[in-house]
Amino acid sequence: KDILKVDSFIINQWIDKLAIERLEEKSNRINELLNQQNGNWENTFYIQLAQNFGFKLNSQPFELLAKSLPLTYLGKHKNNQLQLEAMLFGQAGFLDDDGSDEYYKSLQKEYRFLKAKFNLKPVEKYLWKFLRSRPGNFPTIRIAQFAMLIFKSAALFSKIIESAKIEEIKEFFLVETSDYWKTHYQFNKESVNKTKSLGEDSVDVLIINTIIPFLFVYGKETGNETIKNRALDFLEKIKTEKNSIIQGWSDLGLRSDNALTSQALIHLKNNYCNIKNCLNCQIGNQIIYKIQ
Repeated sequence: KDILKVDSFIINQWIDKLAIERLEEKSNRINELLNQQNGNWENTFYIQLAQNFGFKLNSQPFELLAKSLPLTYLGKHKNNQLQLEAMLFGQAGFLDDDGSDEYYKSLQKEYRFLKAKFNLKPVEKYLWKFLRSRPGNFPTIRIAQFAMLIFKSAALFSKIIESAKIEEIKEFFLVETSDYWKTHYQFNKESVNKTKSLGEDSVDVLIINTIIPFLFVYGKETGNETIKNRALDFLEKIKTEKNSIIQGWSDLGLRSDNALTSQALIHLKNNYCNIKNCLNCQIGNQIIYKIQ
């Protein structure tokens, strides 16, 4: 409990600095992707958002899916929900089976046409993970929600950059699936009717890992301090994350009240405590100084 001996002013100052360090770390990944996409913000945002839509379990196949299906192709069919789902599920490798239900067959028919039109090469289906996942988090459901997000939100990146309130951004992500997925978790297997929308916690994760780092990078790259500061402001307005790292800090007496603090504490554990980088940590320095 040595941490309780450290002045709260020093802790709060260090937390703010760590939150920015965490954003800088995430910015590096976005900048790499931005270079790969020749400076195209919309494409970069689309790929990063897709990756995070897979959450931890399916982040890699979701990223490969987005890279295999350029945003411009989806844009040409953005007003046709069936074609959007056909492209996304087809590219994900889910339309190669002998399906019996009519919706599945109609997706297959659309995908055959679109695959030839755009010369598409799908992702391997085996990459998607269903095990250790609740049915509501199945990749099929996440892809259906992602399709609906694209269907409902034209020019999403521009809208997010212009949104001054976090409530406006959360509104974009309050998407359900198309009707078929209300009675299915997987193709050709009917289930009890249930609306499958993104939960509040999932929306928060997407905002923390995609929206906020993008605002930070975009503000930095364009010299817009207002947008850059908005990223930190939004972090303070999201409730704290709950995981073993945050619980560990809470047990030591360091509580987290919002996502800015929880992101800072995750960074502290991973980038300082785990590698015994105490001398470069303001809290660690204070503890060492007080013990001597």
